[in-house]
Amino acid sequence: MQKLSSKHLPQAQKYLLPEPEFNLFAIGDLERFGMEGDHVSTYTADDWREGMGFPYFLLDYRGNFLVYSHDPDYDGKAVGEFLAGKNPRNISGADSVIRKLLPYLPGREPVSTYLARLNQVTEEQRRRAGKLMGQVKRLTEEDIPAIYRLYLKIEEFSANYQNRSEKECHEDIRMNVSKLGRSYGIFEGERLVSIAQTSAENQVSAMVIGVATHPEFRRKGYARAVVLALCQDCLAEGKKFLCLFYHNPAAGKIYHSIGFQDLGTYTMLQNSGK
Repeated sequence: MQKLSSKHLPQAQKYLLPEPEFNLFAIGDLERFGMEGDHVSTYTADDWREGMGFPYFLLDYRGNFLVYSHDPDYDGKAVGEFLAGKNPRNISGADSVIRKLLPYLPGREPVSTYLARLNQVTEEQRRRAGKLMGQVKRLTEEDIPAIYRLYLKIEEFSANYQNRSEKECHEDIRMNVSKLGRSYGIFEGERLVSIAQTSAENQVSAMVIGVATHPEFRRKGYARAVVLALCQDCLAEGKKFLCLFYHNPAAGKIYHSIGFQDLGTYTMLQNSGK
C-alpha cells in the first residue's frame, strides 16, 4: 500500500465524485484537512503510478478508515490485510465495497444502515411541520450542557457518553456545534427536548447526524421540525443535498415523509469483541 500526498488531491476528489453521497465523509475530510497531516492519511495500491486511475482509495481519519472503489472486483485481499495490520477503530463505506473485506478481517462484524438523500425542502413540508418550525434555534457552545443532558436520556446515544468524564463528552459535542458542523434544537422551557446536527459539511453537502427527541416529547413532530429547519438553512446557504443514515423503520418513515429518498446501504465494520 502506498501513501498519497497533497499533489494527488484533485485526482482523489475527482475519483470520489461519481458517488458523492457514499463518499460524503471522505469529501468533507479532504476539503477540511487535505490528503496528509496530523488527522488524515490517504492510500492506494502499491502498483499505482502517476497518470493511472486509482484501483481503490483509502482515507484514514484518526483511526477511522473510509474505503471506496469504482471497481466491484477490486483487490479486497490487499486492502483487508493492510487494514488488519492497522487495526482501525472503524472501517466504513458502501456495503458492496466493505463486504469484500470481511474474509480478511476476522473479529469484525458488519453493521449496516440505510443511506438517504434530501435535495430540497418544499412549502408543503414546512406546512406539515407547523408552528414548531418557529421554535427551532441554532445551538451554540452555551448549549453544550443541555445537549449532553438530552443525549444521556436517549438509549442509542447514551452509550457514547457513559464511562467518560463530562468534560470529555462536552469536548466531543463542541466539535459538532462549532467545528465539524452545526446543531439545531427546540427548547421547552429550560429543557432541550429535540436536536439534529450535521457533520462532514463541505461546499456541496452535509451529513445529518444525532437526531434525537426526549422520550416525553416523541410523536409530536419535534424531530421533523428540527431536521427540516436544519436542512432548509444548509440548502439556503448553497449546499446541493444532505444525507443521513437510519436503521429504524419508524425513523425511516419520518425521513421519507420529509423528502429523503433511499440510495442504498452503508456498512461499518466494528470489532465484535470476541
